[in-house]
Amino acid sequence: SPPGAAEMRFRAELFDANALSGILTSLEKVSDDVVIILEEKAVHFRVSNQTLSEESAFVQIPVDGMFDEYRIESKNNNTIGLRTKASNLVAAIKFGDRAQRIVMKLHKKGQDPCIKIEMSTDSNMITQDLPIRLLNKRHIEESSEPSLPEPAVKIMLPVKLFLKQIMGRMKSVSDDVLITATSEGEMSLQVNAEMVTVKTFFNGLKHTDGSSSEADAKQTKVTSQCRLNIKHLAQVLNTRIISCSDFVLGCIVETQAFVVYAEFGQNIGSATFYIPLLTM
Repeated sequence: SPPGAAEMRFRAELFDANALSGILTSLEKVSDDVVIILEEKAVHFRVSNQTLSEESAFVQIPVDGMFDEYRIESKNNNTIGLRTKASNLVAAIKFGDRAQRIVMKLHKKGQDPCIKIEMSTDSNMITQDLPIRLLNKRHIEESSEPSLPEPAVKIMLPVKLFLKQIMGRMKSVSDDVLITATSEGEMSLQVNAEMVTVKTFFNGLKHTDGSSSEADAKQTKVTSQCRLNIKHLAQVLNTRIISCSDFVLGCIVETQAFVVYAEFGQNIGSATFYIPLLTM
């Protein structure tokens, strides 16, 4: 059973409503049902599915990247998990850029737990109660990221290059796209229809993590392929988090998922999207 709000405390001042709104609107494209895990040092936002047959998304940001005067207490190692509607929270902080101060705290309205949001402006105070469902330790653990094998290939995704024009053109031809990528930083996107095939090539996308050695340079070239729903891919690449990031990595985990990883906010936060694969 879910824990009671009386057993835990949470209060914080939100200083970056725009960042929180950007995270939530990005996750909303995957699902409106979002899990938020509040820890002492970090805040996690999750859209989690038990299997990889549906999209999943995971965002992590340090507490001091979004909150001031952050206080949290619980019997579960000072961790609080809650489930809410992303759209409700976005609506609640919609005019946050006009507020001088936004305070969020765990609260009980009657018997029901909620997050109370207090926005102070020059002339008044706006108070809203956001309904939530508190999660127990098992439910928090179940919302964690899937454990997958090391990707066959990782490449830097040229999001700003191919986002609008190429995806738009390809969506009009087919529902699915074949992605071929190599360890040398080459990538092609291909869509097929009865009368036409559209294929776009990229190179110079090699991902180096700074630890490459001479031995790595001599390794054989690895090529990997996957097929996925083009609307799902476009949806992820169109999120605010991904389209504003300068570091976006695409990872092919064969037979499992196409993983899009991004760093944002001067690299303080990270987002990972798992897109299910179609049969080849």
